[in-house]
Amino acid sequence: MQSRWTCWAHSKFCWGLIMFVLAALCGCGGGSQKVLYAVAPGSNNVSIFAVSGSGALTVTTDSVTAGSGPNAIAIDPMLRFAYVLDSANGIGEGGVSQYTLAGSGALAVATLPAANGTTSPSIPAPTGVNPTAIVVDDTGSLVFVANHGSSGTPCDTTNTTNTPALNCTLSVFAIDPTGGALIEVKQQQPPCTPIQLAPCPLPTAPAAPNALATTGTMLFVAMTNAATGSGSISTYMFNPGAAGQSPTPSTCPSGPGCLQNPPASTIAAGTNPTAMALDSKGKFLFVTDPVTNTVAAFSIGGSGQLTAVGSPVAAGTTPVSVQVHPSGKFLYTANQGSNDVSAFSIGSSGALTPLSGSPIAAGTSPSAVTTDGGGSFLFVANRDSNTISVFSINSSGALTQVTGSPFPSVVINPVALASIR
Repeated sequence: MQSRWTCWAHSKFCWGLIMFVLAALCGCGGGSQKVLYAVAPGSNNVSIFAVSGSGALTVTTDSVTAGSGPNAIAIDPMLRFAYVLDSANGIGEGGVSQYTLAGSGALAVATLPAANGTTSPSIPAPTGVNPTAIVVDDTGSLVFVANHGSSGTPCDTTNTTNTPALNCTLSVFAIDPTGGALIEVKQQQPPCTPIQLAPCPLPTAPAAPNALATTGTMLFVAMTNAATGSGSISTYMFNPGAAGQSPTPSTCPSGPGCLQNPPASTIAAGTNPTAMALDSKGKFLFVTDPVTNTVAAFSIGGSGQLTAVGSPVAAGTTPVSVQVHPSGKFLYTANQGSNDVSAFSIGSSGALTPLSGSPIAAGTSPSAVTTDGGGSFLFVANRDSNTISVFSINSSGALTQVTGSPFPSVVINPVALASIR
């Protein structure tokens, strides 16, 4: 999951500050418990865990159903709503399941905007083919989805007369601030129209999008061109619109949520960039490449242009997820091929330096990493051992596995995590 506020697959930042303010306002009531969410394509639901002060996980009874093959989860920065990506197991059009977030961390299906004075539960919002990453923008107004496309299927380059291209695309949705339901922002010119019910994403051909990150009005998209065997990161600018207002269908290319196309800039990024994370101030972008077994750092210019910070540094084997510590001082990667987690310090220039003792063993095929809001714990989803490892994080960024770790994941083959508080 990536925005500074989501998982995304994958990046969440400033949670500690947000929750400090909320705690001050609410008197540290029932919403003070740390909560962890896990999703997996092998279980069509979202598991919810309470996190103890020592980092131990206890599954709650608040599990909710999701769509087919859930593979990513994102939470809006105001802690109102949660969105789960339903991949359809990578073989067709996917969707986004929509939930409201209670103070206890429990989820409930979001409601559609009132019609004739009544509301009804939302159904998954349709996306393109094989959605793989989801993020929420900084204002909590927009949701972005990367539709990678079916494996082995070429990226669509044009629309047909009646059907929009859905393979290798970007979907955008506006968030209804009342009930949390999504309305798609139609990204293309005819045959797509604002009132059309079918998905209308933006093609990224000839490259397929793998990962997302967003800050301000910039959306970063990590992509792979299968024909050339090369990776890249494109920066798309967008109009965030007015936060807190009920969405209406946008008329692209200039309405709220419309992605400016072509992208503002594109930079080469290894062979197959698959996960991204931003630092807490939005100054640096970090990208993993499971083909070259590296993580690269980029500085972010005022117009979204990226500049490489030195050369990519070695991680473990097949790094597939990356997380920046809320302090912005440390970075962690889940290395699926070597069954471990790499830890790095982040210098003032964005340069990465491996921490002493890194990498540290996790479970089998670790597929996702995330931290709690205060940066006290690192959570790791171990896909093939069906467990979640929990590590405490000390002031130097070093990891120590907590007592009782790894914990049963409940969902089968966990691949994505999100945490609040």
